[in-house]
Amino acid sequence: MILILTQFEDDLSVGRLTQLLRDRGADPVIVCSATMERPSALLIANDPNGGTRTVLRLGDREIDLAEVRTAWLWRGWQPHPLDARFRPLVARPAEWRFYEQQWQIFHRGFALLLAQRGVFCVNPPPWNTAYEEKCCQLALAGEVGLTIPPTLFTTRLPAARVFSEEHGGSLIYKPFRPYLRMIEADGDRPSRLQRVLTNRVTPAQLVEGDGFLPTPGIFQPYVDKHVELRVIAVGRRLFACAIHSQRSERAREDWRRYDLANTPHEPYELPDDVAAKLRALMERLGLVYGAIDLIVTPAGEYVFLEVNPNGQFDFVARLAGLPIYEELAELLLAGTIGEPAYALAGDADVD
Repeated sequence: MILILTQFEDDLSVGRLTQLLRDRGADPVIVCSATMERPSALLIANDPNGGTRTVLRLGDREIDLAEVRTAWLWRGWQPHPLDARFRPLVARPAEWRFYEQQWQIFHRGFALLLAQRGVFCVNPPPWNTAYEEKCCQLALAGEVGLTIPPTLFTTRLPAARVFSEEHGGSLIYKPFRPYLRMIEADGDRPSRLQRVLTNRVTPAQLVEGDGFLPTPGIFQPYVDKHVELRVIAVGRRLFACAIHSQRSERAREDWRRYDLANTPHEPYELPDDVAAKLRALMERLGLVYGAIDLIVTPAGEYVFLEVNPNGQFDFVARLAGLPIYEELAELLLAGTIGEPAYALAGDADVD
């Protein structure tokens, strides 16, 4: 049996993958926060024959977790504060934080339980969420031979200003997680979502004003781009997509400011040595799925930025015509990645 843990039941990626699995004869079970809000529960109790019995109750259906062979852990169950139904609760910070934590902890515990019961997880807990953080993965990327930008993690702007001056005054800032804020409708202007992603900053902006509250942030020298790459790792296979962000003024600094009409996406062939290093990194991180972001500079250098264990792949599959869904379905059906990634480091055919 294949279990799919997802944040949203109507997630497009979940729907497309689920259909592929059903076409191949599987019967995947989708479990999300909405599922658990219905009459559902997870029961853990002593088994009369010894050990423990773990049963997932979904309405009238009972699933013994011993029957689950593989699981796709696709994002968490953290409730989104911008969801309209949560706004009254968000207005009461202590209660909101309690509510939010209960969902986070429940999901994390459920995922760990699956892994401990011998379920093949994509990705294996706790790395499925632990490596969403940037510090450790960046250091490991450098250790396997990937080129990384010098990166300053700091809470103080004067330190960032010195760092900027050391690198010619050309610096970018990015938060650990995108900052999101809903701006309410005003007159004829509709409500809109404000996001803080990656932005270039000047030394003049790196000044602490009145009321400044030290907050961790990520600072890197701006890397000139010929093209950006999103590489989707599924088991041992790498699917690379070139994102021509420099053709769009809107998407130049961060392709997540989507301008698809002016930003072509196309398949890209990775050099064998870069592919081998990416596989080695995935091996070090203990991940079997990841969305990897790279920059190819005008001089042809490959610069690693990050790997997201829960990064989006649907747009890559659609826009570049890459068989990512098919490979992910086969991985879940197989329940293994087979040989270690390092055994295929020089196998150009798997790309």
